[in-house]
Amino acid sequence: MMRKRAGFTLIEVIVAITIIGISLVMIMQLFSGGLRASRASCDYTRAVVHAKNKMEELSLNPVPASGTFEDGFSWETDVEPYEESEENRFALLKLKVVVSWGDALLKPRSLNVVSLKAVSVEDG
Repeated sequence: MMRKRAGFTLIEVIVAITIIGISLVMIMQLFSGGLRASRASCDYTRAVVHAKNKMEELSLNPVPASGTFEDGFSWETDVEPYEESEENRFALLKLKVVVSWGDALLKPRSLNVVSLKAVSVEDG
């Protein structure tokens, strides 16, 4: 009398290992994508903070300049006349801050912030 053997065939084992392998690859890709998105979000947040600080400085002293931050971000400011009022008592200045960053893995990125500032004609 022959006994029925319990176990898996070679084909079943190969199929199971293939399914597990494909699942692990997909999970690793999702994890990698999440890390990239987290890094991009962190970079944009730092760029916004830098741009806000430079815009505050620029509104106090509207002079074009450029430079770099300690964390590798660079900045550039620009000031140009926007328009004058009909009464000629004040003028609007267009204040622009550009913060740029990038590394070997990412293409160069930048964030532009534009604001207007009213100045009296005597000051401007």
